[in-house]
Amino acid sequence: MSTKPYQTVLDDHFPRYFFAGFTDHPDDVDLLRATQAQVCLYEKVTWTLPGGADGLEKKGLRYGENPGQEAALYRAVNGHLVLAGIQFLGAGDSVIGGLTNESLIQFGKHPSKTNLTDVDSGLSILKYFHEEPCAVIIKHNNPCGVALGESLLDAYTKAWEADPIAPFGGVLVFNRAVDRETAEAVAEQYYEVICAPEYEDGTVDILARRKNLRIIRLRDIGRLHEDIGRRFVDFKSLSDGSVLPQWSYVPVVGNDQRVIRCYADFKAGVEIPKDVPVRETRDGKVVKTGETVSIQRAPTEQEMKDLWFAWMVETGVTSNSVLTAKNGATVSIGVGGQDRVMMAKQCVSKAYLSRQSLISIQKHGMQFDALALEVSKGIVPPHALDRIEEEAAKDNAGLKGAVAASDAFFPFRDGVDTLLAEGITAIVQPGGSLRDADAVQACNEHGAAMVFTAMRCFKH
Repeated sequence: MSTKPYQTVLDDHFPRYFFAGFTDHPDDVDLLRATQAQVCLYEKVTWTLPGGADGLEKKGLRYGENPGQEAALYRAVNGHLVLAGIQFLGAGDSVIGGLTNESLIQFGKHPSKTNLTDVDSGLSILKYFHEEPCAVIIKHNNPCGVALGESLLDAYTKAWEADPIAPFGGVLVFNRAVDRETAEAVAEQYYEVICAPEYEDGTVDILARRKNLRIIRLRDIGRLHEDIGRRFVDFKSLSDGSVLPQWSYVPVVGNDQRVIRCYADFKAGVEIPKDVPVRETRDGKVVKTGETVSIQRAPTEQEMKDLWFAWMVETGVTSNSVLTAKNGATVSIGVGGQDRVMMAKQCVSKAYLSRQSLISIQKHGMQFDALALEVSKGIVPPHALDRIEEEAAKDNAGLKGAVAASDAFFPFRDGVDTLLAEGITAIVQPGGSLRDADAVQACNEHGAAMVFTAMRCFKH
């Protein structure tokens, strides 16, 4: 695996100027459309809600990230933005921006910026899994549980059980119509938003038991996979008001940069580490020793499927991140840390804590920490905690036999060792570190497999 992708400076095709403005004059919009202008032209989204003097009023977003921050949702309407021959998503491609009154089956509290960005984060993961029922639970723009299942209820149950702590007040996104069994399970928990392509008869009444729940129907969820590989212009606003545009991320794999549209693309594109140069530190410098190392075991078919699943979920996690998965469901997710070894350790810690809470809920009807408080008050005997910890430790809290994904390379083998010590059997990472050989050797020592994608998937 070459370090070249990390050293290359790309040419950019963004023009010197771009236009993004505000106007209340339809003539201005008509002119831009008529001239097919190369501008970022957006239209504000509003919904007609109960309220106002006549009983109805038009309103946009409730607020931004915090109360007191005015905010608005805009959808692209010009659809003519082309850069370097790339036709970006625009008019007619709106999903979140295309929300109508009919889409918002139950408003609950009025939608805020965080609600919609969380839905968007869920959809960004969900689009890679259209062949099987899938559930994605999002909290603050990051997944806390993602799972595939034989049924929607199966997928939801596995996603929730992966982390029964974080979903409280989160956002739930499905790729199938919600059935009554799934609705009953969802209604037992507190969510801010549920989003699905459709709701079967009677399910909305079940979900509406939670009066503040926003129930969103997005029929276009079923076509999201068609947009895999298509780009949009991604903007980051800096603290001085500057704007930094970039092409949106597209997941690719291998030296030929194959777009990952399905499992077959991932399997065909990943690299099995071979003849990786061994390096060591001499006089403060990392130098080649002249030796090489290759991975001794390729992933099994099930491991490869889980590596693909883990990698596609990883594309939607804030960096630095490491996550673990098994049998088409996440086990634990280490999110947004400053160093990779700590994210590996967070994965391990979260797996144990989540499993303890799950068992505590099943046996005692409360989270593990709440049970510990009951123990401290003398209400519950202390051995209750010991039994839960013992049961949670079986199969290393689900980590034994799982796979792991890292959104960027491991600079040292410590993060790899942390995962392998818990029974992780295969790892997917971009590769490209000067010390890739150390990571490969660590896997060989544990009989584990490893594959390189040749491209990282940072998300900031």
